[in-house]
Amino acid sequence: LRDAGIPFQINTTVATHNVHQMPETLALARSLGAVALHLFLLVPVGCGVEIAEDKQISAAQYEEVLNWMYDAEMAGDIELKATCAPHYFRISRQRQVEERREGIFRERPASMHRQKHAGGHPGGHPGGHANAMNAMTKGCLAGTGVAFVSHRGEIFPCGYLPLEAGHIRQQAFGDIWQESPLFASLRDPEQLGGACGVCEFKMVCSGCRARAYGMTGDYLGEEPFCTYVPRSLRSADEALV
Repeated sequence: LRDAGIPFQINTTVATHNVHQMPETLALARSLGAVALHLFLLVPVGCGVEIAEDKQISAAQYEEVLNWMYDAEMAGDIELKATCAPHYFRISRQRQVEERREGIFRERPASMHRQKHAGGHPGGHPGGHANAMNAMTKGCLAGTGVAFVSHRGEIFPCGYLPLEAGHIRQQAFGDIWQESPLFASLRDPEQLGGACGVCEFKMVCSGCRARAYGMTGDYLGEEPFCTYVPRSLRSADEALV
């Protein structure tokens, strides 16, 4: 592909067997001439359930990988994107605040300005929704920036969240997109529960809705693989940090 002048990207699922090999994976992508490296963070639904017990990385490892990605991306020579890792938007903002406090002002690579990093899915088109472009610059895009249509015509918020919003044979897609109660709930951060519901980063992150569903059965529940404790849940002394 490279010799033919065709741009290509490399996708890799981050799991327990390769979580410590991300620098080598990035080096390989660069050496092959890939224009992008996309990291997929496992969602324990569908076939992912079978491998989650052995292959799911810990919440602490999520933080490590996404912080590594933030630093690696600053090189700017290849696009990096994390799929199903809405935490990245929170981490990138935290890191930028820390850098400013330390007097560090780094020019952001073009890929960071495009805000393509943590959106929950390998793609995503605004689709005509009034808030679609805002959705494209936040974490989980399920039902806000993307929808999934199965081969049978069922419409889901994304390919990883098996909750049906409607059926294309029974109702026009546009009507489902605009009127589905399921989609409406996903577009309302105030309906989020647990730590996500009170988190100061919920407008840009919101947690992975599919992962919450797969782990807890509640698609509006808190992100199970996030180590961040919202300020409102900390003690008075901790909240100052």
